[in-house]
Amino acid sequence: MSKTLIIGCGNPDRGDDGAGILVAQRLRERGLQAVDHTGDGLALLDIWHGSDDVILVDAMKSGADPGTVSLWDSGARLGCSRDYGCSTHVFGPGEAVELARVIGRLPRKLKIYGIEAACFDPGAAYSPEVLEAVDRVVGEITQAACKPACLQSLKCGC
Repeated sequence: MSKTLIIGCGNPDRGDDGAGILVAQRLRERGLQAVDHTGDGLALLDIWHGSDDVILVDAMKSGADPGTVSLWDSGARLGCSRDYGCSTHVFGPGEAVELARVIGRLPRKLKIYGIEAACFDPGAAYSPEVLEAVDRVVGEITQAACKPACLQSLKCGC
């Protein structure tokens, strides 16, 4: 069985936009494999190529309260929809998912965590609501990825 590929997307120099990167960093601290992706969404197709099970985490702006966490699976249509909001990336994760679906490069299993951001200003700090959401997402992913015996130490390397 292949391991889950976890991708944290965003720009850590633009306030809450770095939420996905922060999730990936905290998961690595717990021994899980997670990669940072600060570039264009189109590159996601290459990053997840060959992976059957992918979790993607990114900040979003949909009009929900800051810190709200939304979850989609590979069956959901994202694009730049009312629910997902528009990415700060030129070609964002939503567009990458839809393109991958059309050209047959969508992972068999894909979960997307969207963390509602408050501020995308350059140099801004993370908002408290987003930091709380990051903790919740890290906990959920850890719970799903680790074996029960590993959860006690939170250093499982699953």
